[in-house]
Amino acid sequence: MDVYGELEDVALALEKVALMGCHAPEVPNGKKENSNTDILRIKEQMSNQCFEMMVKIRASKSKIHGESSDAEKDESEYENEIEEAKISHCNKTLALHRMQVWKAVSDKLKQSDTEADAMRATTNHTQDLCSKVMKLQQESRELQDQIIGLQKQKLELKRLTHEKMREMEELKRVREHPGGKYWRSTRK
Repeated sequence: MDVYGELEDVALALEKVALMGCHAPEVPNGKKENSNTDILRIKEQMSNQCFEMMVKIRASKSKIHGESSDAEKDESEYENEIEEAKISHCNKTLALHRMQVWKAVSDKLKQSDTEADAMRATTNHTQDLCSKVMKLQQESRELQDQIIGLQKQKLELKRLTHEKMREMEELKRVREHPGGKYWRSTRK
């Protein structure tokens, strides 16, 4: 029973942490608003808590059953799972922060004050620069395609030149030794 008591204590502690960290923002009319980002954050916290509880339950079961050698083997697996969960949590937190920043920026752009005007001007300037960069990249690709075409033509001309040189050498040999080739083939 003492393992289950510990598990209950851990669950209560996690519940307190979840309740302290998951308050929805207050809206002026007194109600709490649950935005999509809050719901995502709560969902992620709940999945992390469930994962941690499952790890503790598995660890407790292995201790109860005396599977210390299996527990040692599984320890590295659990550590890997915990690391993957931490990485996943970190990535999702970053995505959430990006969403929050984008929401704040879009809300600010909807306002009409000097800061919003400056942000709109910066955004427009950035878009202009991006379109110019894309245009230059397209031109660069076209020039590279032209260069590749010219290189192919150069190689083809080089091949033709070598072929003509071989033909000229053959003609030169035939002129120096008229009938030599024909004479050898008829003599056999």
